[in-house]
Amino acid sequence: MKDTNPFDLKVLAKAPKDYLDTDEFFEFLVKKNISVRKDNLPRFAYTHKIKISKKKREGSGGTVPTIYKVPTKSKLEEIKKTMSLNNNNALGKENVEKKEKKILEIFDNAENKKESKSSIADKVTKALVFLVIENSSEEY
Repeated sequence: MKDTNPFDLKVLAKAPKDYLDTDEFFEFLVKKNISVRKDNLPRFAYTHKIKISKKKREGSGGTVPTIYKVPTKSKLEEIKKTMSLNNNNALGKENVEKKEKKILEIFDNAENKKESKSSIADKVTKALVFLVIENSSEEY
């Protein structure tokens, strides 16, 4: 039998105003450029220490809905940073693609087509740090 409350969540009679249901939380994450599968939201929230609860369902059918507390701006930045360091998610894959493009660009623009691995790595690091700073200044 499937465990419908694997994280031992509290069941609240009414959702607090700073909580979102599954669909709303998923859309919130999409707007913040954090990609996660909708069916993986409870694990995602638990992993990133986002408060989650269950809301008392209406009627007798269906499952008990999960609700998620809206994370702070600093928490969202922390999540993005963590996800960008992992190549198994969309943010990490995007980061790898940017690195590959920058490496090729630096190599193609090199004088006499000579460039060492360490000099390419230094230039890519400087270029990507600038991109991260530029992207983190966007409003939430």
